[in-house]
Amino acid sequence: MPRRWNQWMVLKLYRAAFTLAVVLFVIVFPLWLFSAKRRATLFQRLGWQSYPGRGRSPHKPVWIHALSIGELLSAASLIQRVRREMGARPLYLSVSTASAFAIAHERFSGSCDGIFYFPYDVAFAVNRCLDAVDPALIVLIETDVWPGFLAEVGRRRIPSVLVNGRLSPDSFRLYGRLHLLFEPSFNTFRWIYPQSAGEAQRFQAIGVLPERLRHTGNLKFDVAAAVPGQETLAALREELFVSPGAPTLIAGSTHRGEEELVRSCFLRLRSRFPTLRLIVVPRRPDRGMEVLQLFRQNDTDAALASHLHQSTPVLVVDRMGYLSRLYALADVAVIGGSFVPQGGQNPIEPAAWGKPVLFGPDMHDFPDVAAWLIKAGGAIQVANEDELYGACQRLLSDPQEARTMGEQARAVVAEHQGATERVVKDVLGLLGH
Repeated sequence: MPRRWNQWMVLKLYRAAFTLAVVLFVIVFPLWLFSAKRRATLFQRLGWQSYPGRGRSPHKPVWIHALSIGELLSAASLIQRVRREMGARPLYLSVSTASAFAIAHERFSGSCDGIFYFPYDVAFAVNRCLDAVDPALIVLIETDVWPGFLAEVGRRRIPSVLVNGRLSPDSFRLYGRLHLLFEPSFNTFRWIYPQSAGEAQRFQAIGVLPERLRHTGNLKFDVAAAVPGQETLAALREELFVSPGAPTLIAGSTHRGEEELVRSCFLRLRSRFPTLRLIVVPRRPDRGMEVLQLFRQNDTDAALASHLHQSTPVLVVDRMGYLSRLYALADVAVIGGSFVPQGGQNPIEPAAWGKPVLFGPDMHDFPDVAAWLIKAGGAIQVANEDELYGACQRLLSDPQEARTMGEQARAVVAEHQGATERVVKDVLGLLGH
C-alpha cells in the first residue's frame, strides 16, 4: 500500500507541476517568442483543435499515435494493414510535430478517418481529447509515453498497447530514476511490443511486468521491405540526373558536424573515382542551403534538389520523403547521426535495398540492428574520417564485395520481418474481430 500511495502522490505532483509550467509559460512568454514549429502546434496540443467524429459508424475508433516523422513512417505498414482488416471501424492518427502532421496528411489521409495533434500532458487537454475521440483502443508507436495521459487512459479502462517499443540510454536512465512515476505508466499498457530481446530486458529493468511484454520485432523491417517498383526508381533517376553507370555515395540523415567529414572524404575519393557522385540528405531539410554552401567551398559543383537543372557531383536533398527511395541508387550508404552524438539514424532502409551500410561510432538508438548488420557482414562501423574513406574506397574499388555485403544486409532485413502481422493479429483480437 505505501508504494501505491507514493506512486499516486508522485503522479499528482507531476500533473500539477506540468500543468502549472505550461500555463505560466503561455502567459509569461509572448507568442512571437515561440519558434515557428511551436507556434504551429501550441494551441492544437492544448486541446483547441477540431477532433474527428465517428459519423454514422456504430464502432468506436482505433487511435494510432506516432510522435514525429520517424515513428510515423515506421508505422506505415501497421496503419495500412489495420485499415484493411478493420472494415468499417474508424481509424484515427495523431502526431506531435508540424512536419509529421504534413506527412501524415500527404501519405495517410486515404487510410485514416481523422488526423490530429496529440495533446500536451495537462488534464484539460488530455480530457478534451479523450472525450472527443472516445477510442476503443490506443496504439502508441515507439516512444512518447506521458504519465498523465496514460493514467487517464487507465482510469477510463481504455485498452492501450505500445508497439515498436524502445528505450534510448537517456530514456532508460530517466525512467529508472523516476520509477515511481513511469513504472505504473508502462504497466498501464495491456501489451508492450519491444523492438528486440535486448529492449525487452530493458523494459523489465525499469519495472514492466513480464506478462505485459509480447512478441519482439521491429516494424521498420516490414516498412523497408515494401520497396518501390522499377518505374518509380527510373523516374527518380531522371528527376535527379543520376546516371546508372556512375558510382554513387549517399549520406543519409546527416547532422551538423557530419557534412564536413563527408565532404572531406568525398573530395579524397573523387581523386580516385572522378565520376563519383555524392547525394547528401540532411536530417532537417531546412538546412539545405547551409549544407550547400559548405560543399561549394573550393569550387565544388553542388546543387539543391529543389533547384536542380542538370547533373552535379554533389546533390543536397532539401525535400522530405526522398531518402528511403534514394538508397536504391546508392553503391555505398553512409548513415548520419552516427559520427556525432545523436544515436544514429535508421540503417534498415539501405539494408533492405541490398546496399553496403557504413556508420560511425554512435548507434545507440539502433544498438541491436547495428549489431545484427555487423555480425552478418552487411555493415561496417568506422571510427573517423580515415576509416570511412578506407571503407568507401575498398567497396567502390570492388563492386563484387559491395554486392556481397549488400546481400548480407538484405538477409538481415528478411530474417526480422513479420512484426506487423503479429501485432495486427493481437489488435484485432482486442477489438473482438
